[in-house]
Amino acid sequence: MIQSAAPEASVQEMLLSIEKELKESVGALKSDSHPALSEMVEYHFGWHDPGSQSGGKRVRPLLTLLCCAAAGGNWQEALPAAAAVELIHNFSLVHDDIEDRSASRRGRETLWHHWGIAQAINTGDAMFVLAFRTCDRLLANGLRAELVFEVLKHLTGACLQLTIGQHLDLRFEAEDQVTEEEYQAMINGKTSSLLAAACAIGALVAGVPESSVQAYNSFGRHLGLGFQMLDDILGIWGRPEETGKPVRDDLRMRKKSLPVLFGLRASPEFEAWWASGSRGEQELDEMAVVLERCGALTHSRDAVRSHTDLALARLSEAMPLQPAAEELRNLAQRLVSRKS
Repeated sequence: MIQSAAPEASVQEMLLSIEKELKESVGALKSDSHPALSEMVEYHFGWHDPGSQSGGKRVRPLLTLLCCAAAGGNWQEALPAAAAVELIHNFSLVHDDIEDRSASRRGRETLWHHWGIAQAINTGDAMFVLAFRTCDRLLANGLRAELVFEVLKHLTGACLQLTIGQHLDLRFEAEDQVTEEEYQAMINGKTSSLLAAACAIGALVAGVPESSVQAYNSFGRHLGLGFQMLDDILGIWGRPEETGKPVRDDLRMRKKSLPVLFGLRASPEFEAWWASGSRGEQELDEMAVVLERCGALTHSRDAVRSHTDLALARLSEAMPLQPAAEELRNLAQRLVSRKS
């Protein structure tokens, strides 16, 4: 019989603990002489809007805690690592918003749009440093130094892959031809690498063998690929009330997403629309219709389903313990079944 990981906790308790850990990490910035820096971090994390989702859903740190519990560890010992993962994720968002010139995120002004580019870059850098400083608390939680070193290796590896993925994404804006293989490499770095690290780190803290760590890593990697591919679908066919973005936004911004790459390869009609540079609402609607008609939507949905199946298969190989195993499966299904 499968035994339960101890101590058990609800997802809600884990989320509350993540928020407490994050606030403790950010507390290192608090000072009477420079209160505005911590204020900018707190604004980005949504702490100025209690009860809202303006700061995000904390998916990545939750994966860290659930994977730790599923691997038989004490999830509370993994809290510093979970906070570090979320700090790195948010550092990347702050910099992405600058590079993409995004004025809003989750219905609010972005840091750079409100405080200026220079202050936003510096605030993102502060989050990055806090992530690694936060890992010091893993030692205080009793984790062996060599395991803390392994956690740091996963975090630094994910950070490098994040920058490579962002480099490719920016490069693609200026290129006429992008292959699906190049696209996969981009999202593997930009989206999937940190999800994979989040899951592997949870397993590392639990002290399981390397084969199990790799299974959790692969679970997170395929989950991240499916997550991003669904984002690509929502960027064209998603409802604004669900996505928080204008309808057809990815077509308007001319993002070389998975449906677009398929359409450019499979439909001369779509290729002509794309080459025309049209961005009027009627033209964007027509482009979406042409994409769906040529099979781009079906192709993208099939890809999401394929990576979801692979993620769940890898999770099963890790032989996760209940009840965290079921929570992981439920979370994975929610991430790749958001409404379009």
